[in-house]
Amino acid sequence: MKLLSLILICILFLSACSPSSKPDYISKNHDGVTATKKIENSDFEIRLFTKKVNPDDNTFTLEGAIRYTGNRSEIIIHHGDPIFAATLNIDGKTIGDPTDIQTIGLSATLKANEWLTQNITLQSSRTQMKSFFEKDGKITLHAYFDAEGYAQKAGEYLSLTAEEIPY
Repeated sequence: MKLLSLILICILFLSACSPSSKPDYISKNHDGVTATKKIENSDFEIRLFTKKVNPDDNTFTLEGAIRYTGNRSEIIIHHGDPIFAATLNIDGKTIGDPTDIQTIGLSATLKANEWLTQNITLQSSRTQMKSFFEKDGKITLHAYFDAEGYAQKAGEYLSLTAEEIPY
């Protein structure tokens, strides 16, 4: 169990800088920013919503989401708990401990074109919040799941940079 957790943490660190974490689409409004990415060679999309940041709060309020876009009316995915984790990266370094995804074999039914969401909160210090915006920090959403007909490599990632996040 400890070895698996260590491997997952290493994957999180290595993937935080992965070019494949770039969103396909970003939309901004007065509440925050939403990034969406189609998962390559699959019928899935992941989404990261970041609420507008209040630097005095020292908190990033996020929502991770996944949806199935294929031809079936629904599909069952298998995942750990939680299905999503998020990391904060400042100046090439991950701040704080990444969320540990347990290897519990859970499943969820995704109805076609409906988002399955999960709220995530990342706490930081005032100094980290300031550095995040000054040094073009990055928030990365990590999604770990599998489904029939989908061969996941090591997880799926979606990132937003500080310049994309309103505050």
